[in-house]
Amino acid sequence: MIISIMIWMVSIVIAALYYKSSTQKLRTPYTFSYIVSEYQLGTYHMPPFIATKLAPLLIVAELLTAVWILMPWTRLYGFILGASLQFIFILLMFMNMGRSFPYGCGCFKMNAPSVITARHAWGNLALCIVQVAVVICIVVAG
Repeated sequence: MIISIMIWMVSIVIAALYYKSSTQKLRTPYTFSYIVSEYQLGTYHMPPFIATKLAPLLIVAELLTAVWILMPWTRLYGFILGASLQFIFILLMFMNMGRSFPYGCGCFKMNAPSVITARHAWGNLALCIVQVAVVICIVVAG
């Protein structure tokens, strides 16, 4: 019973984070696609034509994660999707640590210049760990 209540509380908070993040990116989709194109994968710089296709998918994935986390029958899938997104974001942040992004890093303060710091990466790692813990609780509680 108490685990169920804790899962609901965590679900509401994390769904709100994903909802806020996705709607913020929806307000300025062109800026977000530019931000996505600024990320480097090792020495590879993402071409803008790929970023313009990938950015809307990321926005939809975040919004879908928020909705799925709130619905009890899709909660497990929402947390799996959310943890997967966070894992990808963590990898990208570590690969781009210390880089300056003129329009922000795509985190909560979009449109504001930012440098990716360890604080960004650790925050995403904490969010990923919480989601993995919820997945384990849901699977074990069955």
